[in-house]
Amino acid sequence: MRSTDRTALMVPTRFRASFAAPGQLLEAVKQLKQEDYRVLDTYTPFPVHGMDEAIGLAPSRLPRACLAFAILGLAIALGVQIWTSAYDYPLIVGGKPLVSLPAFVPVAFELTVLLAGLGVVASLFVVSGMRPKFKVPNLHPGVNDDRFVVAAEIRAGASFAMVCSRMAELGALETELLIDDRLQQSTSILDREATPLAFILAFIPAVLVLAALPLLNRDYLRRNVAWDGGMMEPVAYQSFDSAPFLPNGQVLQTPPKGTLSRNGLAPLPYGPGKAEAERAGRELVNPLQPTQANFSRGKLVYERSCAACHGKDGDNNSSVIVARGLLAPAILVSPMVKNMPDGQIFHVATFGGPQKMKGLGDLISREDRWKVVLYIRELQKGTAPKPAPAAASAPAQSTGVKP
Repeated sequence: MRSTDRTALMVPTRFRASFAAPGQLLEAVKQLKQEDYRVLDTYTPFPVHGMDEAIGLAPSRLPRACLAFAILGLAIALGVQIWTSAYDYPLIVGGKPLVSLPAFVPVAFELTVLLAGLGVVASLFVVSGMRPKFKVPNLHPGVNDDRFVVAAEIRAGASFAMVCSRMAELGALETELLIDDRLQQSTSILDREATPLAFILAFIPAVLVLAALPLLNRDYLRRNVAWDGGMMEPVAYQSFDSAPFLPNGQVLQTPPKGTLSRNGLAPLPYGPGKAEAERAGRELVNPLQPTQANFSRGKLVYERSCAACHGKDGDNNSSVIVARGLLAPAILVSPMVKNMPDGQIFHVATFGGPQKMKGLGDLISREDRWKVVLYIRELQKGTAPKPAPAAASAPAQSTGVKP
């Protein structure tokens, strides 16, 4: 570019005028628009009502952007929860349906508000072209205190002297030219705008620190850095911790003889293990009669607590953990379980199986566990089992109640 062209571009064509009151600024903007001046912007210490209309600004598009991001957040929240609950891990909890919209409201609300807020702020920066700078020029010393400034272009055929005279008539305290410094070279690096490369370079130290963390500890099963200083580690002994100074070498002790539980029932005289389960099968008899009421309650408890692992019909076909390839629990309608006495099934439901199953004695009441045994017997009848040996047959006989 020739020097004459550079000089031509540097000719000032813009001015600024400052006022002492917002009403004077608003009236000046209206007069400038009527006289065909192009108003670039106004700078005030607080919003001036009616200024957008006076300048001729179109309605903001940010509300539409906010609505779009809010709908996106709502769709993501509902989509993830429905996919997780109904397809990826269809587990019935507390009898709720797989797609329970009231349960999805908190997450959906939070994600809707989050994306709406972040999206509208990001849209503002993108549309307006704003980005951080190391040094921001101050348009006027009092623009953040007690001055109301308008920036505009000098119209064709008008001189700066005419502009100053007109602004003085409108109540301007001062009128100055705005010099276009785009062709001037900055004298300091702090006066330049921060480029995207500068922000990328600012992340390099953090990336180097994260990359060096694995070198501090080669044991990947342990955390490299303990931010809490060990404060999360429990100081007191937990119930199932080992304690060599206590009887049996553990914290949790066997209740004294004659101890009653909080529900008034005497503790079962059995412990976990296969031998104890077989002994319970020989000694325990289901105290409940296979009535329709007991059967209905047993079915409800089974579907809430047992169907996720054993399947709805006890055959593992609709088991969640089998579908995910985790493990295969015992098939309740198999000949092996059919030949188990009621007491042995009750013992497994109480203390758990020898390898896989967790005991449910702390989650399901004793009476409900016996009712679940009644319902399991009804499921086994639906598969037309082979006659079991007399010695291994269950003490309680079915009355023919249909599921």
